[in-house]
Amino acid sequence: MAEEWLLVYRAENAAEAGLIKSRLEGSGIPVMEKGETVGVVYGFTVGPLAAVELLVPASLYQEALDLLTLQEEEGE
Repeated sequence: MAEEWLLVYRAENAAEAGLIKSRLEGSGIPVMEKGETVGVVYGFTVGPLAAVELLVPASLYQEALDLLTLQEEEGE
């Protein structure tokens, strides 16, 4: 049975998603991106069609959330 993936972060655009994804993967947490294909095709960089959702395995959700919370508190 495949593990459930949970939404841990909703980025405003692909650039922000890439930064957050790198931070999580650098800590050993796999990340799956989910976004609107039309935003990629037309090159949207703002608005709801540019948004990217980052999902992590349920078993690592709390660790990912803690990492992102710490990052926010440190102002990175």
